[in-house]
Amino acid sequence: MAGLTGLIAALGRSAQRSFGRFGSVTHNNLFAVILILMAEEPLDRPSSTAIFYLVIGALAALPLAGDMARRIPEARMALWPLTAWQRAAVFAVNLLLNPMLPLAVMFAVLSRHPAVGTGLFSVGILAPIALGAFRIWKNPPRLLRLVPSLPGRLGGLVQNRLRELLQTLDLWFAALLSLGGCLYRILYPHPDPMAAVVIGGLIVILLSTAAQATSAFDAESAIARRLLLPLTGRDVLLARDMAWFVVLLVLTSPYGWHRTAAAGFLVLAAGHRTVLSPPTEQTRWQFAAGQLIPTGLFQIFAVILAVSTTNQYGPLVTVATAAIWWASLQWYGRHS
Repeated sequence: MAGLTGLIAALGRSAQRSFGRFGSVTHNNLFAVILILMAEEPLDRPSSTAIFYLVIGALAALPLAGDMARRIPEARMALWPLTAWQRAAVFAVNLLLNPMLPLAVMFAVLSRHPAVGTGLFSVGILAPIALGAFRIWKNPPRLLRLVPSLPGRLGGLVQNRLRELLQTLDLWFAALLSLGGCLYRILYPHPDPMAAVVIGGLIVILLSTAAQATSAFDAESAIARRLLLPLTGRDVLLARDMAWFVVLLVLTSPYGWHRTAAAGFLVLAAGHRTVLSPPTEQTRWQFAAGQLIPTGLFQIFAVILAVSTTNQYGPLVTVATAAIWWASLQWYGRHS
């Protein structure tokens, strides 16, 4: 019995770490957007941010389910001298410690919409089942193979950064928003012409945390590897910016390239200032963590400014923001 108690306590500590890793969203610019949207809303009706909570929880479900599966590897479980009922108790506790359950309750309260909690609860139950079915698949496609080798002196760095971005939830959240906007414009008989402007700006904001210059997986090792490369700090920043900008242009292509490009240039320029700070360690398949204050707020303001001025004055604003980005790249590249 003592061994079973210790095992359950270890499961609890593992669940606590899983929930803590999800806290990276509070260091993401998306967190500030949700707070801004909720600030002026009346308390007697469901929040307009309900869809944000639903998508955040749904995107986080599979990574959290993966954490649940890794708590007790099958090989180790087979070695422990547990009876049948003890094994059943361990599996039951593991399911009860699913981080999606408290997330469903918390997001339902924040959004004031019971459907959000119900949806997230269902996703939390189905995610481990879907993950188990996927693991039975003998030759599943590998996502990172979608990024081919790129030519040029910076091709390897650009490829590596693209692969990192594919392992962040920010990109997939932005991709879902982009897809939803396209479906709205296709299926709705009289779409609002301003919807393209708003959706394009939101996509830039959703990707903006990943544009900060020091965010990386295995950050300390990445810095050590960079020092061994025959490249300048400007080259490294340029490669990161190129990868991020490619993702931005792909996701915002239906929403007016000059507006989103102008916003992207300013977001990258604001993100360059983080090269003067210690590196920010990222976790795969979580939302990117960065400097919300002041860098993230600067980025959000830059997106609003760029989208509104470009919508009014046209592509000349894009040229001006590109010049600002280039000047920022040169200055921070020398100091990185």
